[in-house]
Amino acid sequence: MLTLRKLLVPAAALTVLAGCTTGPSGTDVTRFHLGQPIARGAIAVVPANPNMANDLEFRTYAEAVGNELRNQNFTPVYGNDQSSPYVGVITIEQVDRPGATRRTGLSIGLGLGGGSFGRRGGGFGGGAGVQVPVGGHTRTDYTRVNTLGLQIKRRSDSSIVWEGRATAARDDRNPSAQLPTAIPELARDLLADFPGPANQTVHYKGGRR
Repeated sequence: MLTLRKLLVPAAALTVLAGCTTGPSGTDVTRFHLGQPIARGAIAVVPANPNMANDLEFRTYAEAVGNELRNQNFTPVYGNDQSSPYVGVITIEQVDRPGATRRTGLSIGLGLGGGSFGRRGGGFGGGAGVQVPVGGHTRTDYTRVNTLGLQIKRRSDSSIVWEGRATAARDDRNPSAQLPTAIPELARDLLADFPGPANQTVHYKGGRR
């Protein structure tokens, strides 16, 4: 069965993200629109890949986006709805960027005070000395970059009336780097101040500029 994970863009392909500048605890949001009023109405929230329409994981993320659209006085609908005046097309991208490589594990401290046994970087006993690794493993730190994109189109002619993307970078071990946590946060910032300033990148920290 096709799942959302198969839509996530591999690192080698997502070169557009290589130059993004995202704060350690915030979200960068860029929007595009004509600066004209956008009438509210029902909006069908759908994936960019139609094959994902019935995916349960995608539905969870679609509802997170729909909740924020509702806060902006749209009426989100899901599934095979053909009557809404708008269609909201969602894209989700995730890429891990490698950083520093470090060693973890145990070490022996050797020096004037004799040998001691303890965690790497420490040890017990007096005197100056050096730490000699005797076990453990190396780990490469990764920064996980999640991007949520949304296009709002008129159903009648498929013209795009609003488009935006929100990007956040986190340590991959941080729970907020995982999609179930990341997507609601990205959706909140993406649709904050809707329609928001056009052709600008706004940095949000904790849901605020």
